[in-house]
Amino acid sequence: MRALVGEHGPEKRVWLHVGAPTAGDAFLQRALWANRLRLGDAGVCYPVTAPQEDFAAVMDLREMSWGGHRDPSWDGTWERVAGRARDWDGGTVVLSQGLLGGASKKQAARAVADLEPAEVHVVFATRDLGWQLILDWQEQVRHTHSITFERFVDDLVAFGIDAPEPYGEMFWGLHDPVRVLATWATAVPKERVHVLTLPPPGGSPAPLWTRFCALTGIDAGACDIEGIDADEPLSAVEAELLRRLNVRIAPALGADYERMVGDHLVGSGLARAADETGRTPMGLPERHREWAAARTRETAASLRASGYDVAGDLADLTTARTPVEAALLPGDVPEELVAAAAVGAVAHLLEGLARTNERIGLAHLHGEMAEVRQNLERLLKAAEAPSPVLRRAARRATGRRAP
Repeated sequence: MRALVGEHGPEKRVWLHVGAPTAGDAFLQRALWANRLRLGDAGVCYPVTAPQEDFAAVMDLREMSWGGHRDPSWDGTWERVAGRARDWDGGTVVLSQGLLGGASKKQAARAVADLEPAEVHVVFATRDLGWQLILDWQEQVRHTHSITFERFVDDLVAFGIDAPEPYGEMFWGLHDPVRVLATWATAVPKERVHVLTLPPPGGSPAPLWTRFCALTGIDAGACDIEGIDADEPLSAVEAELLRRLNVRIAPALGADYERMVGDHLVGSGLARAADETGRTPMGLPERHREWAAARTRETAASLRASGYDVAGDLADLTTARTPVEAALLPGDVPEELVAAAAVGAVAHLLEGLARTNERIGLAHLHGEMAEVRQNLERLLKAAEAPSPVLRRAARRATGRRAP
């Protein structure tokens, strides 16, 4: 049943978390999914019923393909998700998907209209621009790309949103809070636009979760985020190793790339590589450090003047600089460190392959034993009620004559 606007205000609010990608969106999606039943009991609807349905809904709303492919099953997903939000009879709905930030004015207007008559709010999480450049390049490398970090940043600085595809649109169209929120502010009043500031990555996700819950009215104590970690940035060595591997393995793996690399290399295998080399953080090219700091200050000033609500402190953006001490550019990683990291990753993969073969061997053995058990059961049944042929054979074996 649809919520109506009551005498003292809206009976339902929908909170759309629209980005930025790599600014906590993956953690929020995992936390909301893991706590969807607890949230429902507390009157909060997370209108997603299957993993990746939020992604499919945004692909449907934005009429997009992904990696050159559009899955026909995406069609109609946005309307199904929006329908659950409309039909929720509680007071709060929350939906998080970082790719919503790239919606056009027309798509943003449709999204809000499809969720009305609820009061729709837009939330955008952001941090220091230098960190976002690092994290977005790492995200591109996790999805088959092999562009060098230095070329990636050079192009984004020089050409802005017109940088070579897909990087210009994917970065400035999704990570620039001024651009993204200017679009969504055409669909909702600016007092319903919220900026959530974040500290540098690599720490506890608690600040993000606390600020998000306080903003949306979720009772943080009613949820359990234990064991739901924030995504750790890759070290310079890990990132460069994966970039080089992409040149060879991305074409070979094709559509299986993200599953194979995500399941067996990113996180586990690369963590083993880091054990061999240490986790030296990435930094920005020196020629772009001051540019990134100045652009971050401009962004903070623009957000401060916009009239948007701020959850956190805009000073988080300008004081949390990207690492410069002991930082390393991927292109400057010594070859011996890449070699050592590769040895660690290969050792991890071979150990995993051995465990897999052992499991397969045990499964095969269990299958053979099951077949033996079945044959024994058939023999026992036959022994309980032997056929005339078996009785004659038994008599012959014992030297008895048949009657």
